[in-house]
Amino acid sequence: MQPDTQKMVIMGIITAPHGVRGQMKVKIFCERVQDLIAYGSLSLEDGTALTLQIKGFNKGLAICSAASVSDRNAAEALKGSALYLERDKLPECDDGEIYQADLLGMQVCSSDGTLLGEVIGLHDFGAGEIVEIQLPEHNKTEMLPYYPPFLKQVNIKARQIILDVQDAQEPEKDHEGETHK
Repeated sequence: MQPDTQKMVIMGIITAPHGVRGQMKVKIFCERVQDLIAYGSLSLEDGTALTLQIKGFNKGLAICSAASVSDRNAAEALKGSALYLERDKLPECDDGEIYQADLLGMQVCSSDGTLLGEVIGLHDFGAGEIVEIQLPEHNKTEMLPYYPPFLKQVNIKARQIILDVQDAQEPEKDHEGETHK
């Protein structure tokens, strides 16, 4: 049975096999590495359950094993697979915190109340978090900064994020008056 990915949180992604005994490299999306295994078995998109053990670390990736993955070929077949956990197995957040998965589907509005779109993803390319939104009535997406001073408010109950993106979208001018974006 396939899991309902709307009620799931991605805890990590299997990036590659490691060695010949079925170990896998896993990119972890948890705040603490041990959270990957703290809540029991994880699910693949097809519903297969994997109970992982962390064996070590290599270049920022966890080296994991699972009883059902016994050789390199089986680990290779899982490359690119997301590891899901049911959202209700996670602890409640402290005040002022929110799971990124809970941001998905929230409306994003500008400071003046204009609807900008709906959250479809969050990314961090190293210079700060970026929220990816689906533009209303378009097949296009846009990426906007998701950090102060642009991030003004996250209203969990109203499922709304307020961003002041005017500064982010205005082109910069250098001392000679040339416009740069």
